Formats: sequence, C-alpha cells, structure tokens
Amino acid sequence: MSTTASRVSYNSEIDDTPAIIEYIWCGENVGLELVRPVLSDAKPISHVWKEGELGIIFAIDFFAKKVYVRRVTKQIDSIKTKYLLHTVNSIPVTAENYQEMMVVLKSGRDAGQPQTLEFLPRPQPVMVKSIPPAGELEKAGVTTDYELAMINNINVDNLSMDQIGRMLQDSNKPCHMTFGLPVHAEKDAIEAMLARLDLNNSSDIVRV
Repeated sequence: MSTTASRVSYNSEIDDTPAIIEYIWCGENVGLELVRPVLSDAKPISHVWKEGELGIIFAIDFFAKKVYVRRVTKQIDSIKTKYLLHTVNSIPVTAENYQEMMVVLKSGRDAGQPQTLEFLPRPQPVMVKSIPPAGELEKAGVTTDYELAMINNINVDNLSMDQIGRMLQDSNKPCHMTFGLPVHAEKDAIEAMLARLDLNNSSDIVRV
C-alpha cells in the first residue's frame, strides 16, 4: 500500500495537519465509512431575472449530470458558487437539456418576461464517519475531520452516495482517494447536522 500526504498548512494554528491527503487504494478492505449529512428541510432558492445581465456563469458536472454555478459576476446575495441549478420557470434543468433551457431563458428575457430560476444549495461534503484505529488510513493521517474530496481526480461534490460507492468499487485499481479538511465556517454546521442524522441507516453510508 502506498500513500502520499501533501503537507499544506490548513491554518497557522494546526500547521502539522495536512490540508490534503492522497491515499492510493488497491481495493482491499480499509474499514472506511463515509457519510453525507442531508437535511430534509432544504428548500430551493428562487432568483427572478428581470433586467440587465443574468450575472451567473454555469458549468456542467459531467459525472454527476448536473448544472452548477461556476461563478457569480454581480451582486446576488442569495446565490453562491457551486449551487445547483434546479429549474428554469419550473422546468427541471439537467445536463441533457441545459443548452435548450439556456435558449429558453434568454428568449424569454429578450421578450421582456421575468425569468425565474431555482437553485439548490451546494451538497454537503462527504465526511469520513469512521476508520479503524491504527489502520492504513489513520497511518496516512486521515481522521473524521476530513471529507472525501475526489476519486481519481474526479470531484465528488455533486455525486450521490450511490454514485460514490459505485465509483469506488468499479474503478480500476489502484484508485486515488483525495481527502481534505473543510473550511472552519463549514465545520461546526457539518458536525451539528451529523449529530442529527441516524447514522445507523446504511443508506446514508458508503463503506470500503
């Protein structure tokens, strides 16, 4: 088993903690449990485009088949980078109909009609729920403070837990798993959500 850790400082208080750990997994059981906190009360966020430029640049997540906000170019307090575009004028937006929906959006706006876009907040990080004491992951520096950020350099932000499980099991081995520390602003909120979840529900967890 080979592991590498990039010793990038997380902040001045914990310089000895790597911000990024890349673990090279050969397919054996490493006792890793992953969980993503999901709140049932999450609601779409509406934005009505009435005039001027939309001010939102979109991108397609090829693997998740979803459309997300790459950049916000003007002051829109309710919309953040990495939010998912959910609907345009109540029509669901997918990777497959994205181009068509952008034409509909622009045509409607050019006709002077307000356009309503609905967004979903960025999915919560996929957190490390548990690892075996003194196991290979712990030796590499991984703890329950980390999130799974990438699999073979593919960002997992927008993937479902089922997709993540299949990607880990079906990927060619060795497989690169990249772990990172969430920013401080997110960490307390994530811990609070995890505390409210039923983590014994196997549908919430990926194990490898």
